[in-house]
Formats: sequence, structure tokens, C-alpha cells
Amino acid sequence: MLAPPILQELAPIAFKAVVGLVLTGLLGVFMWPFRKAQKEWIALKNEQATIHQELVTQRTNCLTTLQSQGDQQVELLKRAVGSLENVALSQAEMTGFFRATYCTPRVARARKK
Repeated sequence: MLAPPILQELAPIAFKAVVGLVLTGLLGVFMWPFRKAQKEWIALKNEQATIHQELVTQRTNCLTTLQSQGDQQVELLKRAVGSLENVALSQAEMTGFFRATYCTPRVARARKK
């Protein structure tokens, strides 16, 4: 029995198709971990970019807030420094008074007889 001529002509084509499908499947199985790693890498990079953008926004908001509160803080600091200068001066005066009072020798008073 001889095979019909059409089967003889289709056999090499079918064999090539099966070999091609098997090689494509093996290549897909081999490449799957690399594609998975690539997707994870892209996700990590996107997350890092999102975190960076959030930090830039927070920094900008913080600097804007500090800039708007700057004048008020300068005024409050001037008041605090003025108060502390007065405290320091009065403390120096008190220290000088105590030293003058207690560190000088006492003069004995004459007693009445």
C-alpha cells in the first residue's frame, strides 16, 4: 500500500508545524520567569516614581508652609529675645547686688554701753 501522494506532500509540512509549535512552547516556558521578573521590575520602578513624587509634593508643601509662617515666627522670636534680654539684665543686676551685699566684710557696729 502506497500512501496517496497528498499525504506524502503534507507530511513534511505537518512535521514542521508540530516541531515549530513544540519549540515555541519550550521557548515560552523558558522565557516565562524572565517576563515575570520584568513585570515585577517595572512595578517596582513605578512604585519608586510614585514615592518620589509624593516626597516632592510633601517637601513643596512644607517649604510653602514655612515660608508663609516665616514672618510671624520672626516677630515672635524678636519678642522672645527682647524678653530674655530683660531677664538677663535683671539677673545680672541681682547677682551684683547679692555680691555687693554678702561678699563685703561687715563693719562692726559700736554697741551702747
